[in-house]
Amino acid sequence: MNLKIYDNVPRLKTAEKTGNKHIFVKRNNYSFYDLHWHDYFEIEAVVNGSGKHFCNGIEYDIGKGDAYLLTPVDFHKISSDNSLDIINVSFDATWLTEEARNLVYSPEYVKMRHFESSELESFISATMLVKNEYESGGPCLRQLLEYLVSRFVPSDQAKYQGIEKSKHLDSIVRAVAYVEQHFREKITLEDLAKIAGYHPAYLSRLFYKATGENYTERITSLRINYAKTLLRSGFAVSEACFASGFGSLSNFSSIFKRQCGMSPATYRESNTDR
Repeated sequence: MNLKIYDNVPRLKTAEKTGNKHIFVKRNNYSFYDLHWHDYFEIEAVVNGSGKHFCNGIEYDIGKGDAYLLTPVDFHKISSDNSLDIINVSFDATWLTEEARNLVYSPEYVKMRHFESSELESFISATMLVKNEYESGGPCLRQLLEYLVSRFVPSDQAKYQGIEKSKHLDSIVRAVAYVEQHFREKITLEDLAKIAGYHPAYLSRLFYKATGENYTERITSLRINYAKTLLRSGFAVSEACFASGFGSLSNFSSIFKRQCGMSPATYRESNTDR
């Protein structure tokens, strides 16, 4: 993907915080920060205050206890009439195991959630432990980070209907996670079959049984949703098209109109965050 199309939206980089393989924990007071994205993961939790969080072109009301986990493909900004007391945890993906990264990109992952008072206190305590473990070189850093990430993934992963907890489930999780992470690239059924360790035809049946979509439908859905994210954030139709993995404007426009009931240009005009 050609990242030059994102030049008008700042991308914060790991090296600008603490260098390679970074972990950064800080509590801040914000009334506003502008639209941006990162090359790392970020978790923010509101400790006090209220305001607006704009994520991928959608506006959310946020207040005490609201938290969100952002991946390297998410765009966001916040605003508040007063000030938001926010705790921020950012970290490089290399700190997570492959299983944890796959969960973040899986259909079970929820971008935002709300913590009740006791949950919020536990979450804040865990972030402080992350900070201390990182600064002291402690042995539990990876486990603590994965605990924070797990707060955004339901403990019951029964969303894969009709697939027993077995090697089949593990293989399907790997295949689905790969699609979720690489949908903007060219992905063939043969690619997924190698990842899952099955014959392409058999994997195709398992994929549909688990998700209710075949792999091409899933890729198309992800591309359309990502294109909508970019269009809501003000990107041009051509930028949204190619950044989302579509090979031509005509094909993109045709699929978009069929799925969304309007052209990409009309959607952009109606939904752009101004």
